[in-house]
Formats: sequence, structure tokens, C-alpha cells
Amino acid sequence: MSQPNPSSPLPPHPLLDESQRQALLALVDTLVPALQREDDPHGFYATPGSAAGTHLAAEAYLGSLPERDQAGLQALLGALGSFGLTPDAPQAQREAVLAGVAASSPEAAGGIDALRRLCLMLNYTLVSPEAPNPFWQQFGYGGLTYSGAATERDLPTLVPGDGETLEADVVVVGSGAGGGVIAGELADAGLRVVVLEAGGQYADAELGRSELWAYQNLYWRGGFTPTADGNVSLIAGHTLGGGTTVNWMNCVRTPDEVRREWAGLGLEGVDGPEFDADIASVMARISANDTCSEYNGTHQRMLEGAEKLGYHAKRAFRNADPQRHDPAHAGHIGFGDATGSKQSTLKTYLKDAVAQGARIITRATADRVLTEGSRAAGVAATVLGEDGSPRKITVRAPQVVIACGALETPALLLRSGLGGPAAGDFLRLHPCGALTGLFAEDQQNWWGPAQAAIVDEFAGRTDGYGYLIETTQYTTGLFASSAVWAGPEAHKDLMAQQSRSVTLIHLTRDRGHGRVTLDENGQARVTYAVTDPVDVENYWHGQGTVARLLEAAGAQTIFPLSENARPWTRGEDLEAFIAELRHQPIGRGGHTVFSAHQMGTARMGQDPQTSVADPQGELHDAPGVWIGDTSAFPTSSGANPMITCMALARRTARFVAQAAKAGAEAGHSLSTD
Repeated sequence: MSQPNPSSPLPPHPLLDESQRQALLALVDTLVPALQREDDPHGFYATPGSAAGTHLAAEAYLGSLPERDQAGLQALLGALGSFGLTPDAPQAQREAVLAGVAASSPEAAGGIDALRRLCLMLNYTLVSPEAPNPFWQQFGYGGLTYSGAATERDLPTLVPGDGETLEADVVVVGSGAGGGVIAGELADAGLRVVVLEAGGQYADAELGRSELWAYQNLYWRGGFTPTADGNVSLIAGHTLGGGTTVNWMNCVRTPDEVRREWAGLGLEGVDGPEFDADIASVMARISANDTCSEYNGTHQRMLEGAEKLGYHAKRAFRNADPQRHDPAHAGHIGFGDATGSKQSTLKTYLKDAVAQGARIITRATADRVLTEGSRAAGVAATVLGEDGSPRKITVRAPQVVIACGALETPALLLRSGLGGPAAGDFLRLHPCGALTGLFAEDQQNWWGPAQAAIVDEFAGRTDGYGYLIETTQYTTGLFASSAVWAGPEAHKDLMAQQSRSVTLIHLTRDRGHGRVTLDENGQARVTYAVTDPVDVENYWHGQGTVARLLEAAGAQTIFPLSENARPWTRGEDLEAFIAELRHQPIGRGGHTVFSAHQMGTARMGQDPQTSVADPQGELHDAPGVWIGDTSAFPTSSGANPMITCMALARRTARFVAQAAKAGAEAGHSLSTD
């Protein structure tokens, strides 16, 4: 689904007719019905989905979709209503209608599945700020609200007029781990810097309203987005500060074997003391420390399992300000940090840049890179006004840094006719699988950081390619929408026990790769499949390791994220269960695969046929155009990429500054004010 606009749960203009609206209401209460249970102290089972306003929020969401998607879902709801999906129909009849319509065609099945996941997501999030979610009491969860959050936005932004042209020494497209660092470093070097960010800026007090609000406003294409081939669910930042504003703050240094590999591919110095200094500098600037890495139940269970199995584990470093850090809010930090503790580029390098005169433009999508005589000349962009109206602007600059993420950077290159044959190729995703264990006690996973420890026993198990075991952030809606669906009653039984669940992920350093191309509208189209033999074996090995960790820590049940794989129950043969997991595909139609780490689609290297930029980050085919984000990684980093990206960006910034100085001496404009 496309990214919706933020709105109240009530649609500003009715999207559905009355019969469609009644079908949606019936759908919600079919998926989350009112059930009678003797032991129901919080009324969890007795509460239907409509009590949370889920049907109202779903209609508001549907109203923000493209007209083509709206029309398809309206038709589907109309058909469901005509076949008897109405609020007064018995539960069994409603379930039969859903099953029958889903069986009628793959399109109908896909539409019902999309509606189901959307409604389940909404059902367990904060639909209305005026009322708590009625299901949260079952989880012992108080929500995302944080009192005392700053109400002022961090940085001033520029609002250019339609048709306006700005002049700069450097225009940086993107403000995340790469673009934010480069903007700060170049502004500090005395260059006139303009930063274009496609997302918006929000004050701390605006963050954390709900999971849905965060996905709508802070993430690429509205949250978890499937690749075009349906194999991987992608998530990436789309806000000022990029991924550093929404990531889980795991500050992992670049593995030594990766640094040696990249140095061998022509990136001079990345295996030596100069890059050590780059890493140390960014770690210091973002306050990376391990004193704000408290362990909640998930971390404790993971570490208990690792100790019993003899696996190496370590405490994670996180870019948190200890003075503002609040473990009661840190578990859901991916929905925005209302405490202001997260030292993102918004709080650090972009502030540095603005202090030195840099100008930042938000809601600015780069349409294409401008060149003159094959050299960089600037960027043409579209800026959305407060009323949503588009304004065309031009930023003229002899140096252009593209740092809009490994999904959008190649799309911009391709729209601009730049980058050569490798543009968009060699996409690495660190494909993640997951298993969820159910324990006897409440794990209180809403408390404490999302990622505070790492099991790295198998980090380089096959020629430097392996996987990490990590934890996840607390989320009620995502858990509900991604968990295996076995019917309404089974769903409620599973969700009733959510507070006792522990989900662990295995993050694979992928040797194989996918690709980003352009669709018919000139937008990024992503394809990726886990097919490389080393990657396939590491994926399955990771699934087995996670299962063994959960079992060793005392899990009563282990759930795979596959509709067709059965769960394991204590007393059963664990190794047989692990072997059975391999019977399902990796990706579409089998085990759900996630990716929060996209890399390599405009990679650095020496060969223009297999790389986009030279080892310093400058395009082979367009002097003055630089790659400044994870797109530049020659291979996958094998670790959470934020620190690697920031350190490489600091390195690239030195080369950009040198080029700008050389250009000034050759007669180009350069300000040192």
C-alpha cells in the first residue's frame, strides 16, 4: 500500500457507501470477535475490534490510498457485503463469506489478506489520542505517550517559492546517516550547503502518537513495504534525520574482515588508522555508549540461551544521551523518540550544519541531478507545501551528494541517466528471519531498549559471511499483523499471551544481491530473492540457532512466521522442528523476510562496469556527483550499518571538500563566510 496522509480516525470525506462501511465493520468484528472466556480479567476476549474504532481508522487509511487501490478495495468490500458479510450475521457465516470470496481468485485473496493485516495492525494501536486502546491492559502496556517532550522543532527549515533557484557550493540529497554527516562536515569546512529531505520534520512532542502514525509519517512508503516480487518486507526512514531518527540505535563498528575486503576493492585506508579515527569521531559525536543498554525480558532470555549453549554475546552500544534516556520509552524507539535522547543526525550533525549556515528544505523530492558537460550542476526538485501543493525548485551547485538511501539513490541516478550499468544493481538487504517464543512469565518488553545485546557467535561462519542474532522493538500492531493467522479465536489466544512473547531475529550478511529499477512512473521498483547458496544456508542456520536459543531459555512454544509451518511445543523434538522449517520457501509463500538495512545499489569500486562510484565516492561518469550513503557499500557490511555509513560519509566529505576547493581555484563559486 502507498503511504497514507496523517488524519483523524474519522474520514474527512466519506470514502465508502453504507453497505461497504457495514462490510468493513463486520470484517473487523469477524477478525477480532467478542468471545466468552471464564478467565478474562481485562475483558480482552469480550471486546470486539470495533470497540477500538478499528473500522473508522481503516476507512481513513483507505481514503489516503491511490484511487486505483481505493476502487479495488471498495469493490471487494461491496462484494463481501453482498455475499452476507454484515454486522448482524453470525460469526460462522461471516468467516465462511471471507473464505469463499478469498477462494474465488488470487486478487480477492490478496485484497482480503491486505485488509486483514491492516485491520489487525490498527486494532492494537492507538486509534484516537483521546482514548486508550482497550486491548492494551491485557499486555500491561501504557502506550507511547511521554510527558515533558519538547514542543519546538529542532531546526529551522527553508520554504522556497515555486520556480525559485538557490545557489550553493554543495547540495546534499538526504539527511540520514550519510547525508547528515556530510552536510555537517562540509558546512564546518566553510561551504555553502543546501540539504534536500523528502520527509518532514517533527518536534519530540509530535512523535510517538501511535505505531500507525509513525509508519505514515516517518517511514518510506508508509511502513513495511513488500518488494515487487513479494519476497522481502522493506522498512526505511523517510523523515528529517532519515534512518537515524527511527532506527533501533544499535551502534556496531565495521567488522575488521569487511574493512580488509573493502580495502582490497580499492577503498584505500578503510582498513587503517584513518578510518579508525572516522569511526571514533562519529561514535563520539552521537554519544554512542553502553550505559543506556538495559536488558528487558527479551534480552535476558536471549543471553540465558546463549550462555547455556556457549555462544558469544556482547552488550550493544547505543547513541543515547544518558541525561534524557528513559528505559520506559526506549522499547518502541522506532516510532520516534519523544524523550529527545536519541542522538540522530537531526540532533547532531544537522544542528552543526545549520549552525554554520546550511539551509534545509523538507518535503523536497529530488527529481533529477542536473549536469552540464557531464559535470554536476545541481538538482531539480519538487517541494510539497503545507497544503500539499507541489513547487518546482532548482538548487544549482558544482558538487552534488546523493544520500537518499539505497532504495531512492539508485532511482534518482536512473531518472537522471547517471551511474552506468551498475546503478541499482548489487542491492544487499541483510535479510532477516524471525521466530517467536512464548514463555511462562510476562517479559515486560515495552521496557528497555529495542536492541541492547547481540549474539555474534556466527558472524563470519563462511568466508566472512554469516549472521547476527538480535532483538526487536516492542510493538503491538506489527506483532498482530505479522503473526501467523490461524483464525479469529486462535488469533485472540495468541495476542492474549503477547506479553509473554520473545521475538529474536537473525540478520544475514548476504553475498547474493537484488536490484532496484524504475517502474512506469519513474519510482523505485525493488526485487530481491534469497538464492545464493551461502545466504540460503546461513538463513537456515540462523533459524536453527534462534530456535535453540529460545528453547534453551525456557520457551514453552516457538512460532515460525510462516502460515504453513507448525509451531513447536516443549516436549517435542526440537531438531525435527528445525528441519521442518526448511520445507517452506524463504520469502513469498513461506517464511516472512524483513529488511531494515539496504546497501550497495550505487557502490564504490574501480570498475565502471560493476560499480557506480570510484573508491572516493565520486561517480565514474559524472564528476562532482558523489554517493554519500549505504548505497556506496561495495558489499554488505555484515553489521547494523549506521556507524559504517557515518564513518564512510566523513571520509567522503573530505574528498568532496577537496574537490570543491579545487573547483573554486579553477573559477567556480565557493563561499568561506
